[in-house]
Amino acid sequence: MKKLISVLFCCLTLTACSSKSGFNIPEIIPSAPVIQFKNLYLRGVFNWWEADPNYRFMKNSSGWVVDVELIADGQPYDFRLSDEKWSPSQSCGGKYKGQPVMLSTTVYLVCEQSSQNLQFTPSSTGTYRFTVREAGEKEVALTVSKL
Repeated sequence: MKKLISVLFCCLTLTACSSKSGFNIPEIIPSAPVIQFKNLYLRGVFNWWEADPNYRFMKNSSGWVVDVELIADGQPYDFRLSDEKWSPSQSCGGKYKGQPVMLSTTVYLVCEQSSQNLQFTPSSTGTYRFTVREAGEKEVALTVSKL
């Protein structure tokens, strides 16, 4: 009888250790860094990829804007958005290399280390406004218009 009780006790102990408890620890999913528009610059071949104060986005009623003089020579301008340090979470570009940006059409950019350069080919020489706004987690909406 003593053996039977010992065996039952061992079995109960082992099954208690292997059973799931009613308490689950919730998984904490890290949130994506918020895009800091006030720290973003339009960086590209037109300004030697520098964080030039003249190309810093400024807030207006339609979003964050930068006005740029571009020459229409039939060649695309490579560009992207980034802060001064090229921080991966604050560097926004295309989902693939050379993604085209068309005049007056909204393009959605990804803000992560793997984002790629965008390309814009102006149809005529003049001033173009690059407007960006938040479009979701790690995404930015970009529209280019002619002034």
